[in-house]
Amino acid sequence: MRMCLTHGHRHGYTISVFDGYAKPDGEIKYYYPTNDLITAPEILFFWVARMIIAGYEYKNEKPFQNVYLTGIVRDKLGRKMSKSLGNSPEPLELIEKFGADGVRMGMLLCSPAGNDLPFDESYCEQGRNFSNKIWNAFRLIKGWRVDENSKQSEECKTATEWFANRFNEQLELINDSYNKYRISEALMITYKLFWDDYCAWYLEMIKPAYTEGLPPVIDKTTYDATIGFFESLLKTLHPFMPFITEELWHQIREREEKDCIITATWPGLISYDKTMLSSFEQSRNVITSIRSLRQEKNISPKIALELKVKATATLSAQSIIHKLANIISTEQVTTSAEKSFSLRVDGYELFVPIPGNLDTSAEKERLQKELDYNKGFLESVMKKLSNQNFVSKAKPEVIASEEKKKADAQQKIKAIEEQLLSL
Repeated sequence: MRMCLTHGHRHGYTISVFDGYAKPDGEIKYYYPTNDLITAPEILFFWVARMIIAGYEYKNEKPFQNVYLTGIVRDKLGRKMSKSLGNSPEPLELIEKFGADGVRMGMLLCSPAGNDLPFDESYCEQGRNFSNKIWNAFRLIKGWRVDENSKQSEECKTATEWFANRFNEQLELINDSYNKYRISEALMITYKLFWDDYCAWYLEMIKPAYTEGLPPVIDKTTYDATIGFFESLLKTLHPFMPFITEELWHQIREREEKDCIITATWPGLISYDKTMLSSFEQSRNVITSIRSLRQEKNISPKIALELKVKATATLSAQSIIHKLANIISTEQVTTSAEKSFSLRVDGYELFVPIPGNLDTSAEKERLQKELDYNKGFLESVMKKLSNQNFVSKAKPEVIASEEKKKADAQQKIKAIEEQLLSL
């Protein structure tokens, strides 16, 4: 893609740069017209319109296909950054402090398409932290010892299958954002794909057990898949963070001198299994709910728990749930389990037997307060719905909202009462 990225002569950037007036058959034939012009909205008439007119006048063809309008960079007070106000940061100082990629990310994180850029150094700090996250993920992977003969575990097999599908699902969204010139959206999808899906979930799923004094051991199949995923992620990150991605591209494996990420092929889109992604999302929600339960009840993550599932369908990715939520066993049950905490997750009713060292009296007191609150809330909703004057005058969507509040409160009350009985 040939892009006009900067301001140039008012008669036309490419015509001026490649001397299109004097050498109409020279390089100008390749570079004219360009694909996209990137500029600010305040000079649409003074520069963009003149370039278009000049293009038709001197080349008998429009100079570019699309115009991408950026926002105006503003300071914390909302003022436009300018030399006269002296409110512009010194770029070299920012780069020294946060790194070139950190500053690029900082600018991009505060630049939604078409809107002004409320610049703040904290965005650059966030960009630097993201650079550190990428580097630390690389160090973690390269710190593992590969066992050529080890068989891939069930959780690693499930994890690699999930991330392959997840990557292609998100790549489709990234490509669509680029096609629609929604660069900030493409960035945020890429950012979350690496930080949340790859680091917080995938690497935790496959991370081998630590052995004191020795590097953790991982099977070759999982390791190769993990390196492949990392390389694909570096490609999607490269437009935003060219320096760290190029550095890691050459460190992650031996390459020819000219085998650079800047010339590498963009990841190809492969079809993905939506059903698998949907069922795995349920498993992630279960893990998140159990972790929240531990935090709420002050149960150490090191204490292994049992899990009982009251549902017709079995939970998918159970090996992943066991590893990430520290569950020792999962059992299918037909009735509510006694002396257990109950959870409702995506249609599943789950029960976690209470560990023996938990203070049940304190838990009863907490649940009773929660029950009293929900009963009071339900009573206020019921008063509204029994008020004929309110019902006759309220809009249908307001009535529907109140009915939903009523149903939610009744469900919460039932769940809390069951927990109290189990205690």
